[in-house]
Amino acid sequence: MKKNNTLKVLLIAILFTYLLTWILPITYFNNELTTDVRYPVGLFDMFNYPTLTLYYFGTTAIYVLAVGAFYGVLNKTGVFKKIVDKIVKTFKKKEVLFFAIVVAFIALLVSFCGFGYEIIFFLPLLAAIILSMGYDKIAVAETVVGSIAVGYAGSLFAKDITGTYGDTLATTYTDLIWFRVIMLVLGMALLVFNIVYRIKKKEIKKDDDKELLPEKVEKKTKKGKVKKSWPAIVIFCLIVVLMIIGTLNFSGAFKIDIFEKFHQSVLDVKIGDFAIFSKILGSTMSGASFGNWDVAQYTTILVLATIVLAIIYRVSLNDMLDGYKDGAKKFGLSAFLMVITYTVLITTSNNPIVLTIIKPLMSITNGFNSVTLSISMFIASIFNIDVYYTSSAMLPYVTSIITDTSVYPLVGFISQTMQGLAVLIAPTSVVLLGVIAYLKVNYTEWIKNIWKFFLEFFLLAFILFIIINII
Repeated sequence: MKKNNTLKVLLIAILFTYLLTWILPITYFNNELTTDVRYPVGLFDMFNYPTLTLYYFGTTAIYVLAVGAFYGVLNKTGVFKKIVDKIVKTFKKKEVLFFAIVVAFIALLVSFCGFGYEIIFFLPLLAAIILSMGYDKIAVAETVVGSIAVGYAGSLFAKDITGTYGDTLATTYTDLIWFRVIMLVLGMALLVFNIVYRIKKKEIKKDDDKELLPEKVEKKTKKGKVKKSWPAIVIFCLIVVLMIIGTLNFSGAFKIDIFEKFHQSVLDVKIGDFAIFSKILGSTMSGASFGNWDVAQYTTILVLATIVLAIIYRVSLNDMLDGYKDGAKKFGLSAFLMVITYTVLITTSNNPIVLTIIKPLMSITNGFNSVTLSISMFIASIFNIDVYYTSSAMLPYVTSIITDTSVYPLVGFISQTMQGLAVLIAPTSVVLLGVIAYLKVNYTEWIKNIWKFFLEFFLLAFILFIIINII
């Protein structure tokens, strides 16, 4: 494979955004759309914006490095390879079933919980399994990134996706839910078909993937017996369960507030005037009841799980530190790219040019038009990167043009679908860059392999939009 060009592509995207601030005037919406003078990125801004990015989004890198550390220590226990080999043996000659299960699992997690780059927690495991099956890194990336994209487009109850757009549009989680279910199911089927079709045609080439495969290590008990795998499996499953119930939208989507009440009652427990649990858990957990967790809680759980794993399997301090170092090394580029990508968002927030680009598109037709809106939201998703910023920057202007509130559920559906499509191919996709950087896959190589699925998924989306318009 040619030298990795992912970093180069990202730097070009950042510099291109800088250049646009010199060419385009700024446009902002505050009750009315206002176009003002150019507000270009200056020389010192070019270097200050990445610094601001590290300040605001550095937690992303910490989480990714914590994932690397967890797998680094897991590798030192010796059970990682045993688990991978067992899964590979279980699904031998059942590859279609394996990919169907994985795609469905990840897409549903995203659809219900709103996970994006957090799914990277599963990447080393899936990479080891798929590569051990004899497939290549593109198959790994297609499985992970494609599933996340489908989950975004078919989001059902995710607070950070459907909920974010719904808050701005005053729509509910049940609006167009059956069409979102159709998008989710057909998207998963389409992705599995593309993955399987490619590997069945043997359009794969063996990569130098040894560093992504687990080492063969044996950890023994005091009696000389080889350590069992089940403690590591339990710890892994507990992490997954905690991430799910920590993020599942209990109160917003399902009107279940028992976790919030329980959480507050725990924090209110006092010994005298001392709020014992509130102090032990820390201020980070003040509003973090189950259903309201974010990357800070995930990172903490990963660090604690890594320590417990090392204790159970009697990993020495030196081996544990080596595991941390190895894991951080494997995820170092991913962590760096995923954070620096937000420089584009910092730029467009301080130098608002996105609405300048969008305005001509939205002005082509009067009122709602699914084609112009889709293109506009796709472009906005590339520059604004995150759902929250895309929604807050774009939708107030969109709703000033589209005043018919009856189409707002479709506006939200289009918005989340375009966000998913941007996740799939945009050079500013945090998820995509993190995955292909870990796998050492060229960005251009990725585009060559994913463009067919992208167009098929795009076509599926427009067919659904047309049907909704008709009925």
